[in-house]
Amino acid sequence: MFLKRFKNLYKFKTYYKKYTGLIIVLLCVMVIASSAGIFLSYLMSEQLIGITNEIASIAIKFTLYILIVVSIHHLNWFLWSKFQFKLSKLVSYDIKQDIIKNFLDTKYSEIKNRGSGYYLERLNDDVNEVSQFLGNVAGTMVDVFTNISFLIVIYFLSWQCGLFFTIGIILLFIIESIKVKINLKNLYLAKTSTEEANSSFDEAIHGIKDIKGFGIKNVVNNKLDILNEDVVEKNRKKDTTFELISRIGTYLQWVVDSILVFMSMLWLLPAGQIEVATILIIFNYKGLMYDTVGFFSKIKGYYVNGDYYAKRILEMFKIDNRESFGNKAISVLKGEINIKNLSFGYDNKTILNNINLQIKPNTLNAIIGSSGSGKSTLFLLLSKLYDVKDGSILYDDIDINKFDEVSLRKNVCLVNQESFLFHDTILNNIKIVKPDATNEEVKKACKLANVHNEIMSFENGYTTILSENGGNLSGGQRQRIEIARAILKDSKIILFDEPTSALDAKNQSLLFNTLSSLKKEKTIIVIVHKLNKFDVFDNVFEIKNANISKIKN
Repeated sequence: MFLKRFKNLYKFKTYYKKYTGLIIVLLCVMVIASSAGIFLSYLMSEQLIGITNEIASIAIKFTLYILIVVSIHHLNWFLWSKFQFKLSKLVSYDIKQDIIKNFLDTKYSEIKNRGSGYYLERLNDDVNEVSQFLGNVAGTMVDVFTNISFLIVIYFLSWQCGLFFTIGIILLFIIESIKVKINLKNLYLAKTSTEEANSSFDEAIHGIKDIKGFGIKNVVNNKLDILNEDVVEKNRKKDTTFELISRIGTYLQWVVDSILVFMSMLWLLPAGQIEVATILIIFNYKGLMYDTVGFFSKIKGYYVNGDYYAKRILEMFKIDNRESFGNKAISVLKGEINIKNLSFGYDNKTILNNINLQIKPNTLNAIIGSSGSGKSTLFLLLSKLYDVKDGSILYDDIDINKFDEVSLRKNVCLVNQESFLFHDTILNNIKIVKPDATNEEVKKACKLANVHNEIMSFENGYTTILSENGGNLSGGQRQRIEIARAILKDSKIILFDEPTSALDAKNQSLLFNTLSSLKKEKTIIVIVHKLNKFDVFDNVFEIKNANISKIKN
C-alpha cells in the first residue's frame, strides 16, 4: 500500500477507520463532482464549436446543459466541503484527546525539559494538518483523475498534442517535486523557531508579575523581538523559496503554451492533421491540464508534510517518555517511609548523595536546608514525579516502583510551594481531588486550613470564580486553598513543600497546629526554608552538601 511508505501517517489509520461510513459518503460526493467536471469541459467545447460556427441553437442548448451540470458540480463540492470538514474535526478531536491523555501520563521531567511551546504547537497546528490529510488528498486525487481524463481526450483529438503535453507535464512535475522537498526542509526550521518563540511568550504570560515588578519589560521584549524576527525570517525564506520555484513552473508553462501555438499553426494546421475547432477544444482543456501538475505536487506535499507532522505528534507517544508504575494495589498505607542509599543528580551535578532516612507513621516531620540544597528534589522523588533509579524509596517496606498509579497517588499527596488553581469556582477547585465530597467536608477542610472565613467574605463565597491560577486571590489565600485541597484528599502521606512561604506568623502558627492534629492519622513531611519553632515537630532533618542528617529527635 502506497501509504505504508509514509510509516508515520500510516499509524493514524485507526482514527480514520472509525469513520468509514462518512469517508464512503465523502468519496461518492467527490466522484459525482468529478464526473460533472469532466462532462462540463465537453459541454463547453461543444458550446465553443456552436459559437465559432455561428449555430445559435447548438450554442443555446449547450449553454443550458452547462448551467445544469455546473449546478450539480458546485452542489456536490459544497457537500464535499461539509463532509470533509466534519471528518477532519472528528479526527482532530480524537487525536487531541489521545494527546492530552498521553501528556498527562508523560514524565514530569520530560514535560519540564520540552517546554510548553513544544506541546502547544503539536496539539494545534500539527493535529490539524494530520486530521485534514485524508480529505485534502481525496479531493486532490479526484482533480488528478479528472485532468488525466482530459489528457486522454487530447490524445484522441491529436496524439501529437497529447505527447507534447505529456513531456511538458513531466518537466513541470520535476520542478514541483523539488519544490516539495525544499519546502519540507524549510518547514522544519520554521516550526522549530516557532516552538521556541511560543515557549518564551508562554513564559512571559506566566511571569508577567515578576517582569513588571523587576522592571524588565525591555529585556523581555528584546528577547521576544529576536525570537519573533527569527520566526519571520525562517517563514519568509520558506515562502519566498516556495514562490520562486512556483514562478519557474509557471514560466515553463507559458513556454510550453507558446511552443504549442507555433506547432499547431506552423505544422499541424498546414498539414491538415488538425482542425481549428479541435485546436479550440484542446486549448479549452490545456488550462485544466496544467493544473494536474499542481495537483500531483499537492498530493506529494500532503503525504510528505503530513508524514512530517505525524512524526512530530508520535514523538509525544514514545514509551520512554511515559510514567511507569508497578501493579501493586494498596488501599491504605500505614505511612512508614524508608529511604535507602538514594542518590540523584542532573546536568552532571549531584543533588542527593547516598541518602538514608526512616520516618515512622503518624509523625510530623520537617526538612530544612538552604535554597538549592535538594529539598524539593527529594519531594519529587518521594511523589515519583522523578524516577528513583539509584537507591530506593519504600512505603511500608514496598518499593515505590512497585505501586500501581492509583494506589500511589491516593496514598501520597504533594502540595507544591507554588499552588495551582483552575479557572473555576473555589468549591470545584477544592473538590477536584474528591468529586463526591459534600460541601460540609469541603468547609471542614477549609476551616482546618484557616481559609473558610476569608472565602465566606467574598460576595459569592465558595461559588466565587477564580481567574487564571487564582489571580484574584492573595498568595496566602491560594496557598491555604491548596492546603485545604490536600486535607480533603485525605492521603495517608502528605508532603508540604514550603507551605508557610506566603503565610504570616499567625497563619503559620495555625497551620502547624492543624498539622499537629492531622498527624494522628497521617505521616506528614514539611519543607521549610527556615524553622523557628521546633517543638511541634517529631523529627527535624537538614539537607546540606547533598547529605541529610537529623538535628532533632
